[in-house]
Amino acid sequence: MATPEQIPTDLTVDVGDDMSPEEFMSAVRHFMGYVTEITAAQSGDGADVGWTVRVREGSYLIGVEPGRDAPSSRLSMIYHKAEHAAVALAAGDISSAELSDRAIGHLKALSDLSSKSQNGKGIRLWVQKRPIAISPGIAKTVREDWEADYNDYGSLEGRLEAIRDASGSVKIAVKDFLFPRSIVCSVPERLLETALGSFRKRVEIEGTIHYRRDGTPVSIEAHSIEILPEDDELPSADDVRGIMAVV
Repeated sequence: MATPEQIPTDLTVDVGDDMSPEEFMSAVRHFMGYVTEITAAQSGDGADVGWTVRVREGSYLIGVEPGRDAPSSRLSMIYHKAEHAAVALAAGDISSAELSDRAIGHLKALSDLSSKSQNGKGIRLWVQKRPIAISPGIAKTVREDWEADYNDYGSLEGRLEAIRDASGSVKIAVKDFLFPRSIVCSVPERLLETALGSFRKRVEIEGTIHYRRDGTPVSIEAHSIEILPEDDELPSADDVRGIMAVV
C-alpha cells in the first residue's frame, strides 16, 4: 500500500497492482469522471481549475493537479467534497454525500473494481494525503438505494431531456424542478414520436412512477405525454385581473 510521501497530488487514486489492463483503464476513467463531477458541483467563482494528470513513475498512483491560476477557495471546496462524499458512501450514508447520480455511479464502478482485487488491497482514493478505501460495500449500498421500493400512478412536470448515465448510455429523462436529479422516463413505441418532438420542452408525463424508499422518484413508465406552455406563453397578472373583472 502507498504511503503519504508517495502520493503525487492532493487528489489521487491508487488502483493497486493486480488489475487487468482493461480494469486499470476503467478505474482511471471513473476516477476522472468523479473528479469532473465534483469539480462541476463545486463551481465557486466559476474560474477554470485546469486539471493536469500526474502519474508517479513505477507505481499505480494516478493523480490530478490543478492549474496555477486555480483559486484556492474553490480547490478547498473540491477537496472537502471529494473526501466527505467518499467517506459518507463508505459509511452507507448516501443522502449526506449529496452527489449527483453520475458521481455516485463513478464511485460505485470503482467499488465494483475494488471487489475484484486478488490481494485484498483494493482501490484507495487519496485526498490531501489522506486515504479512503473504496470498498465493495459502496457498490452494495448504492445498488440497494437505487432499487425502487414502491410505485404509484401519477404525473410529473418538467423539461424533457436526454441524459448519459455512468455506463455511457443515453436515456430519455424529465427534469422536475422539485427534485435535484433527472428522472428516467420509459417511453412505449406509440409515444416515441411525441417524446422526440418534446425534447427541451416543458411537459407533463402521466404514468407509473417508481420511488426510492425515501420518496424520491427515480423513473416513470409514460402512459401519456403532454407539452405544456412555456412561462412566456402563460397569462400575465394583468390578463388574469382582466378575466376576473368580467362579470
